[in-house]
Amino acid sequence: MIELEEASQRILDVIHPTGEEIVALSEIDGRVLAEDLTAPINLPTFDNSAMDGYAVRAAEALTGARLQCIGEAPAGTVFKGEVGKGQCVRIFTGSPMPAGANAVVMQEDTHVEGETIEITEGVKPLEHVRLRGEDVREGDLIGHAGELLNPSHLALLGSCGIGTVRVHQRPIIGLLATGNELREAGATLEPGEIFESNRQTIARLVETSGAQSRIYPLVPDTLDDTVTALKTAFTECDAVVTSGGVSVGEHDYVKAAFEELGGTLDFWKVRMKPGKPFVCGRLEKRLLFGLPGNPVSAFITFLLLVRPAILKMSGAANTKLPTHPVLLTAPLVNHGNRRNFMRVFVDAKGRAHSAGMQASHALGSLARANGLVDVPPESTLEEKSTVSVLRWVL
Repeated sequence: MIELEEASQRILDVIHPTGEEIVALSEIDGRVLAEDLTAPINLPTFDNSAMDGYAVRAAEALTGARLQCIGEAPAGTVFKGEVGKGQCVRIFTGSPMPAGANAVVMQEDTHVEGETIEITEGVKPLEHVRLRGEDVREGDLIGHAGELLNPSHLALLGSCGIGTVRVHQRPIIGLLATGNELREAGATLEPGEIFESNRQTIARLVETSGAQSRIYPLVPDTLDDTVTALKTAFTECDAVVTSGGVSVGEHDYVKAAFEELGGTLDFWKVRMKPGKPFVCGRLEKRLLFGLPGNPVSAFITFLLLVRPAILKMSGAANTKLPTHPVLLTAPLVNHGNRRNFMRVFVDAKGRAHSAGMQASHALGSLARANGLVDVPPESTLEEKSTVSVLRWVL
């Protein structure tokens, strides 16, 4: 049995990022940048109004002043004249600032009488004006190689006029579940049978890690069936994640089937709870990750051991779960001799509450949780103490 940190490092040491490809901007969500990106233009590209109102010379736009409106500047057009003494121009959010103006009076702060605009609330120079390049300067770094992209990046890159991006190819991760007792959702359960949920759960976690998932049919508990399923998955995928069949029972065939295919087991068993029976092995350049069958154990071992591996395979520079300090609202007690990753719910005030039953089959508490607290063996984290929480839901 090895420690979690050693297990994680041994996995990461043998992983290399995938190749690269160019994709359209619309396809970048969940992809990993393969190059640094610099801004080709300034944002904003020109001085413009942050409000609907009137472009003015601030020195004249004092409370009670009366100015003559000499025209308007709708968004997308440039006012051809210049704001002179005692003048203003009707302007709208996003409109380019007219020459001669250096502030905008909100329309709510004016009283209009024909072409005469009375200022009911004066402004300071540059008030309600967005300056050229104040957000992003041409040449600024706007994307880092190894960065996992999301829709907010799409907004920035799209505003810079970038239409395509070089990213890492998405590795394909095969997902298998073994067990005679497992049935697909919608089936009629016989006594002793259960619905299988690990593949769908892990598939979503795989996809948020920059990879593609490929779900395979349920695998019966026989050596031949397990060999056949693994052979197919390794032929079609860059890595394979199994759930179930990795313990010491007479019907646990994943390790034996993998070795029959020519795979080499790197390690088995990690000193953690839940999730001790975790398998990692290599078949040529492809990796096997064998998760426990219990859904909570599978979920947590994926987060702590497989997610970092897939992120690195996808080209990501940061492979760690987000962490931050929280205040415990009740003690977390670990009587066992392995560190226990306990499920907690972190509220909006940064307080961590136990999510409920901590057993490896307890899915109700997993659904309520949005974080994990690492509780050392044979120890208690006291109420009102500040601890670090690992987050997968923010």
